[in-house]
Amino acid sequence: MNTTETLIDDLADGLQPRKRLAHPFVRVLPWMFLALAYVAGMVNYLGIRPDLVAKFQDGAFLFEIGAMAAVSFSAVLASSWLCVPDMRGVKWLVAVPLTMLGAFLFWCGVRAYTDGFAMPVMHWDHCFNDAALMGFVPAAVVIFMSTKGATTRPFLMGVMNALSVGALGYVGLRFTCMMDTVGHAGVYHLLPFMAFGMLLGAGARFVFRW
Repeated sequence: MNTTETLIDDLADGLQPRKRLAHPFVRVLPWMFLALAYVAGMVNYLGIRPDLVAKFQDGAFLFEIGAMAAVSFSAVLASSWLCVPDMRGVKWLVAVPLTMLGAFLFWCGVRAYTDGFAMPVMHWDHCFNDAALMGFVPAAVVIFMSTKGATTRPFLMGVMNALSVGALGYVGLRFTCMMDTVGHAGVYHLLPFMAFGMLLGAGARFVFRW
């Protein structure tokens, strides 16, 4: 008994008081407003596509930006709940962005089948750079926000963070780039954020640790 009590005392000596986290929804609101304002500012800085008014009459365009916006905000909500070890009992939340992403990818597959999938000529001076500009600040903020929690699922946390940034960046690029083909969107609008997600996932255990 004395040995057990000594062990407990030794373990407790290193404990420090921690500030209680706010509700996950409250914690994520600043990111939502900041990310929206930042991406909107970057769209204005990079230049709005001249046919945007006409594109708002295109059902496919509206579906794409709506689906990816939903993926982004549901993913960042899931990330905020993942900051709590037991996710407050709402572990099903991570299925929402993954399901919507699956629906979006199915839509891309249908478009590739009906419209064709033409690989674009590779160049680095347009959408790759724009993607990096749009994603840098939202990514930095959501990662910083996530490190303040105590997740027990770092890899899943990294996936949700990558989805939240990548999907919002995709929406921003659709407002600036006039190339609407599936091939261009896959290579230039999705690939940069997929690469970011793989890097974040690879280092998730080091980034999101207690």
